[in-house]
Amino acid sequence: MAKGTVFQTILDSIAPVAQRHVWGVMGDAINPLADALRTDARFDWMHVRHEEVAAFAAGAQAKLTGKLGICAGTVGPGAIHLLNGLYDAKMDHAPVLAITGQVPRSEIGSNYHQEVNLDRLFDDVCVYNQTVMSSCQMPRLGVLAAQSALSNSGVAHISIPSDVGPDKIKDEGIHVVYVSDSEVVPTKTHLDEIATVINNSKTITLMVGWGARGSTKEVLELADKLQAPVVHSLKGKAVLPQDNPFWAGGIGLLGTTGGVEAVGNCQTLLLLGTDYPYRQFLPKHAKIIQIDIAAERIGRRCDLSIGAVGHIRPTLEALLPMVERKTDTKHLEKVQNKRDKYELKMIKKGDTTGRVAPIRPQAVARSICRHASDSAIFIADTGELPVWMARHIHMKGTRDFLMSFNHASMANAMPQALGAQALDTSRQVIALCGDGGFSMLMGDFITAVTYALPIKCVIFNNSKLGLVKMEMESMGYADWGIDLKNPNFAECGIAMGGKGIRIEDPADLDRGIQEALKMDGPVVVDVVTDPNELTMPPELMPARGFGFALSKIKELAISSSD
Repeated sequence: MAKGTVFQTILDSIAPVAQRHVWGVMGDAINPLADALRTDARFDWMHVRHEEVAAFAAGAQAKLTGKLGICAGTVGPGAIHLLNGLYDAKMDHAPVLAITGQVPRSEIGSNYHQEVNLDRLFDDVCVYNQTVMSSCQMPRLGVLAAQSALSNSGVAHISIPSDVGPDKIKDEGIHVVYVSDSEVVPTKTHLDEIATVINNSKTITLMVGWGARGSTKEVLELADKLQAPVVHSLKGKAVLPQDNPFWAGGIGLLGTTGGVEAVGNCQTLLLLGTDYPYRQFLPKHAKIIQIDIAAERIGRRCDLSIGAVGHIRPTLEALLPMVERKTDTKHLEKVQNKRDKYELKMIKKGDTTGRVAPIRPQAVARSICRHASDSAIFIADTGELPVWMARHIHMKGTRDFLMSFNHASMANAMPQALGAQALDTSRQVIALCGDGGFSMLMGDFITAVTYALPIKCVIFNNSKLGLVKMEMESMGYADWGIDLKNPNFAECGIAMGGKGIRIEDPADLDRGIQEALKMDGPVVVDVVTDPNELTMPPELMPARGFGFALSKIKELAISSSD
């Protein structure tokens, strides 16, 4: 039953479908939200130091649970600061509600103090975007915003002018957010077509993405029946444990030779819940079947033999009895052989024996993988970190993995770790941070301290924008304008009230990582890593090799003229 002020009504509307945490910065037009939250035991206010962090944290919670994440910012700059984190939620299909303030209704359009056209500003990022111009629009607009975000897996925004927020709601009707729990399965015609292609194919590879989460059992049953290797997009890394014999690895620049072999030498590729964007790495010769819950994603990356709309778990349950068991294991064994050889190379890259400083970043990731719990959540920053995450940190047990997958924003790791850790403070949450990314929003490490969120931020400190360096070199440019003069991040962590460890010697790496992960409370681990370590693709493309050689010639020319 709707009651109280506009803000109280919003909380009443969304409470059954939302996270309990509301992330943001108070002030001005949303001060009535503070009053509403202060007396509402259903929600916890999470006061961050920058609204971008609020949006990232809310988005992380939405990604992990599917429930509505909530963030808030006030008029003008407060609302603007939310946008980058909200674009991450949009592009990773996470249901998030952003609540912002607005100037008084009588001043809209007058170039008032801090006035921003929020309807226009939020239009691109949102699936629902409305300004509440009258209290009589509530609680209906609150319900529609939550419903739109959840049903479209996207961002909803409600803007509330400062003279509307304190208004009392007169409508006492019952308003319930409708959330569909229906599961979609392709028609029998489509299932018959898919089964026919599979049964007539000698070699099959499965590729899983985010949409296959929760379908591990069914994916493995199909892989076993078809003797098919399973590759994954980066978003699908957590679907399959790496010690499973059907696991082949990834494809593309972050992939493995096992993954490249599996996709490059199959007759049929079955895409399961993945909208993998890099079509140049998908096979040209194979028949491709795509199953996805969103019809608009079917066939937008490559030409398909068959496209079908459906949730992955029930679709595979329906498909499994229709496909014939295959006994030829040559394709799978060839993939396994390449996979195992590549893993030996990766192990060697992560070995610290006899190494001198600086520390290889691969060794840092390997050490984290060894000592992290089997239920840890890993969150990788953008840049080089996804490469080390993809190749050196293994999924097993109930481990999970997040990052800014499609938006690929710097500075996402620590803020998303805050959101993940707030869901369960007993679960290990490890943020793999770039030095550039961490320093962008490092002030919100204070938020971890404030709310006793025991996140572990491991900073790969190479004093450069590492991936930009690699991009420049692969294009034939000298690396210039990308150096970082960093502080001692461990000391910064301690200064903010947490704990800190700095690791400079490879001989200290294992012990330092192990010690940090055992510490109570939030910890900053500052690891000095090698800026010259290359993020090489599984197979070197000739153009990139030429560009790298050219860049080194240019760097020598620059240094000789200094």
